[in-house]
Amino acid sequence: CCDKTGTLTLNELTFDEPYLCPGYTKDDILLFSYLSAEPGANDPIETAVRFAAETDLEILQSRPNKHEVPGYKVTGFVPFNPNTKMSYATVIDNNTKEVFKVAKGAPQVIIKLVGGNDDAVHAVNSLAARGLRALGIARTVPGDLETFDLVGMITLLDPPRPDSAETIRRCGEYGVEVKMITGDQLIIAKEVAHRLGMNRVILDAGYLVDPEKSDEEVTKNCERADGFAQVIPEHKYRVVELLQKRGLLVGMTGDGV
Repeated sequence: CCDKTGTLTLNELTFDEPYLCPGYTKDDILLFSYLSAEPGANDPIETAVRFAAETDLEILQSRPNKHEVPGYKVTGFVPFNPNTKMSYATVIDNNTKEVFKVAKGAPQVIIKLVGGNDDAVHAVNSLAARGLRALGIARTVPGDLETFDLVGMITLLDPPRPDSAETIRRCGEYGVEVKMITGDQLIIAKEVAHRLGMNRVILDAGYLVDPEKSDEEVTKNCERADGFAQVIPEHKYRVVELLQKRGLLVGMTGDGV
């Protein structure tokens, strides 16, 4: 079992053209993405967000203090959590004194946060089919810190490592079957698997904990699967545990290993 990001891929995300909801501009989504980015975090997503904003936004290019955003003050920040799959910041607009929140996270999480958006779902699926990773950006509406409005989706590309496909092929020659595990969406996992020369039998993490499925049924499908999508750490443990109970010798490599 192998993590995708940074193990099978380069973990060097590049910023692509965003998907914007009506009423918002590219500068808007870059600003809100930057405000909800964790300062100083050594994370490829946050690094890509900060680099794109600092490159394109004029207000960030000549500021005297690199830790501040002219005209805004971040008064609270909740870092990305692998279970909630989002981060958010509480911000004051110094000019209007308005207080608002900005959220950044997995598309399905942010779309749910704003109460659903069919156009955004179609956009995310279209981006994913091209191998682009999307992150949703939302901000609260004026005067209400609980109701969020979708700003759009920033798009990021994390290409496979040049040697990953060959490594997977050689593992197969030695009788080692590689299964890709990722927190990304199912359609992205299938696209990356295809680029790596793997088959595209990818299970959604929800299947692993479906109460209507027996452990025997889930285990058989885990054996047949080439990978797993939208997982959290607990799902990784379950995959390894089920396969080990089958009598298979299982290894796990990736983050922190």
